[in-house]
Amino acid sequence: MIEKNIKLLVVDDNILIRTLIRLSFKRQPKVDVFEAEHGAEGFIQFQTLHPDIVITDVMMPGEMDGLGFCRQIKASANPCYVVMISGKGQQSDIDLGMQAGADLYKVKPISPTELISIVEKYAA
Repeated sequence: MIEKNIKLLVVDDNILIRTLIRLSFKRQPKVDVFEAEHGAEGFIQFQTLHPDIVITDVMMPGEMDGLGFCRQIKASANPCYVVMISGKGQQSDIDLGMQAGADLYKVKPISPTELISIVEKYAA
């Protein structure tokens, strides 16, 4: 059980992924989950919410994909822990994510148990 209050921002263009992540934390009363559909919207929410953790997809439509979003977070005055999740799992993809500043890069699918474990580890 997560004991520390956590603001989690989930940025993914796939509503099913966002829903899965939100529902994964339903029984974690200390975790408030916020959602955004793409990188630009996510960065606005990031600036407003000041989340503790961001979980973001890499491939998203619009002017800012997950890599650009991550770079913006890490360049901000108050960066946070960033977990990238993607269907792209080649080493070169992982390297790009880490170079963008991701603290962790996970290949989809990712289980609810693993997501909770990642947040628990961060919150410890």
